[in-house]
Amino acid sequence: MSRNLAALVALAALCGLVLQFLASGATEGLADPLLRLWALGRFFTILTNALVFVSFALVALGRNPGDGWMAGVVLSIGMVGIVFHLLLAPEVPLTGLTFWADLWLHTLTPLFAVLWWLGWGGRALTLADVPRWLIWPAGYCLYALLRGQIDGIYPYFFLDVGRFGATRIALNIAGLCLGFALAGLVLLGIARALARGARLARP
Repeated sequence: MSRNLAALVALAALCGLVLQFLASGATEGLADPLLRLWALGRFFTILTNALVFVSFALVALGRNPGDGWMAGVVLSIGMVGIVFHLLLAPEVPLTGLTFWADLWLHTLTPLFAVLWWLGWGGRALTLADVPRWLIWPAGYCLYALLRGQIDGIYPYFFLDVGRFGATRIALNIAGLCLGFALAGLVLLGIARALARGARLARP
């Protein structure tokens, strides 16, 4: 059951990625598939959905990367959904393929991943996992800033050094990592509560 549902989560992530790739073809200058991949690769949403696809596909194939790894992946994709809906959702409703890509990448895949973890995710987590979960978002921020220095394009407004300056961006990144850490602590607390409940439910 767990592996079958993990396969569905992987397919959800893949669906969103494919739809976004197709939708981006209508953007000026992105008709070339390689240029399109390069452009999409600057976004945390895209990279994290790709991570979800690979990780959940491994679970579906019986090669679980481990409880800590999967919890970190679920944390990251969950934060994708939260940050998007709180800060980044467009004011003008999307249409066509862009609407469907957005729905899968920012809403359905995060929801499915979290639900899978709540039902079937491993509970062998420790406090030491929390700082490890920060490696992905912190590493991404460094990557995005380096790309921005090269081509002048920053994928998210809170990483735009040219607009806000280095000090403000450093504070933004610190705040983002703090948000991830707090969410990670919540995740850890939920895992422990679920594990405790499972033990108490045993005859």
